[in-house]
Amino acid sequence: MVRIFSSLVGIAAAAVALLGTAEAYGSAVDYDGQLCTEFVNYKVWLPPGRTVQLVEQGLAAMGLSKNATDQIPFACYDSFMKYACSSAFPMAEATANPLIYNVRFTCKSTCQKAVNDCQFTLGIVKPDAIPNCDGPIPGSITPEIPAGVAFQPNEPCLAGTCLKPQGADQKCLPAVGGDGLRIKCPEPYFKEDQRLIKEGVPTSEQYCKNGCCLQCPAQYALYKDGALDIGFKVTDYTRAVSTVFSFLLMISYLCLPEKRSHPSALILFFSICVFLFSVVIIFPLTDRYGMQCSADGVNPSTQFNNLRCAIQGGILIFASVGTAAWCTAVIVNLHLHTVWNSAWMARKYWLLHILCWGAAAAICGTALGLGEVKWEYATLCLISQHRASDIFFYPMAAMIFPAFLLHIATFIHIARISTQAGVDSETMSRSTLSAGAAAVISHRRHVMMAIKVQWRAALMAIWALVTVTFYWLFYFVQLRKIDPRDLELHIWEFVACLSKGTAHDTCVETMKDVVPPYVLMIAAEFAVSTIGTVIFLVFFKAALWEEWKEWFANVSYFLRGRRTQQKEQEQFFVI
Repeated sequence: MVRIFSSLVGIAAAAVALLGTAEAYGSAVDYDGQLCTEFVNYKVWLPPGRTVQLVEQGLAAMGLSKNATDQIPFACYDSFMKYACSSAFPMAEATANPLIYNVRFTCKSTCQKAVNDCQFTLGIVKPDAIPNCDGPIPGSITPEIPAGVAFQPNEPCLAGTCLKPQGADQKCLPAVGGDGLRIKCPEPYFKEDQRLIKEGVPTSEQYCKNGCCLQCPAQYALYKDGALDIGFKVTDYTRAVSTVFSFLLMISYLCLPEKRSHPSALILFFSICVFLFSVVIIFPLTDRYGMQCSADGVNPSTQFNNLRCAIQGGILIFASVGTAAWCTAVIVNLHLHTVWNSAWMARKYWLLHILCWGAAAAICGTALGLGEVKWEYATLCLISQHRASDIFFYPMAAMIFPAFLLHIATFIHIARISTQAGVDSETMSRSTLSAGAAAVISHRRHVMMAIKVQWRAALMAIWALVTVTFYWLFYFVQLRKIDPRDLELHIWEFVACLSKGTAHDTCVETMKDVVPPYVLMIAAEFAVSTIGTVIFLVFFKAALWEEWKEWFANVSYFLRGRRTQQKEQEQFFVI
């Protein structure tokens, strides 16, 4: 393939007896070669002493063999073969003189089309192989015609035709599939399955080139062999552990009586969202590639080609927004209680439910309604990169960042009161307590009590905010790099490297500067996968364990037989 454009020397003989006009000596024969069977169905002009086979042998000697054309990139094949065949085999039209023919040479527009479609893909392999459409037809310079034959203007020239067009755009595609398979695909590419296309499951040109497809998930091939697979297994198991821990925390706040009242109820609703956020890992754990990929094994999952992707993505979006909303509620409640000594939120739970659950449902419904739920990263479906910020991250930012600023204001107030407390304690030790001083001490005690009671909620809020923000920045800055449209130029370099027989991990080095860093990609997913575990470690304290022991003791008491209960009651009355 590296010598394709420069190999059209078979056309040189076409100008041996060329006259000053379009008429030339020679013969007109039926095409009986192998290279251009799909592009030549006319009488081919040959100069004296030449045959179709000799022309093709000359082409093959310079690199344009039948096997070489099988390796021409998919998007380039149609226009290049029209150019190559019309250049190598001009059309012969009879004239009044049986020995002289009106010869139609290649159109300049045919050459220009080949340049437009192929200059990038083949230019990577051999940059100097791109034809010069303003110069002579390659190989047409001979002693008889030192300047060669120029590409002809449109109308009287030979434009090149595909005899067996395929597809909606009527292109002449390379022969692939079934017994006619001619293409050898470099690993990790595999041969495109034409049966899927016949069944109405088209593969994407973003992932399939020249009959070879990059197996889904495509991004795995752009890193060292097995690297992403191992990395995401770790993050999946981490999220599975978080699922167990968040479930234990959720059940604790759901079952223990004292945990269902304000402000613990805020943690209950928050833990429900964290559990839903973590439990979606059950989808890829049971079938990871079935979660990431559609039925054809090439295209990534979307809500339209994979029902599990729609369900899992919907739950994840709902839980993510719900987590942010209830985390914000915890921060606002901490501020009101600490700074203003207000229990306003305890009387407005109906409003909290409308705002928090309503926001989660609205954003989830919008994403599904617009058809933007798909797989693009890690092992879970989320919103597409192009709409994620508008639909998902910006609304969450409207909750998270004001809440974070409010959280800072709360701690500034705590620091100020603590500093004041040190000065006041020294002053008050030397004087009688006034009414104002008593108020300061009362507020100081209130603030310190708030810190003791709600430091866990504060730590939880900070961790949730940091991890979500880190994930958003990765999604916004780095993840766009693996968009197939943005990567197409570099993927051709990657494919060219593989086609030379170079080891996969060596070719990956050509991609490392244009894809998200491996460590950062795993770190972003790992951070959000630990939320359930961190929240459990923060809130599952010794007192909670004592409450569970008491709860089990009460349940055990009521489950005992009447005789045992009666005996215990009699012992009580005897005492």
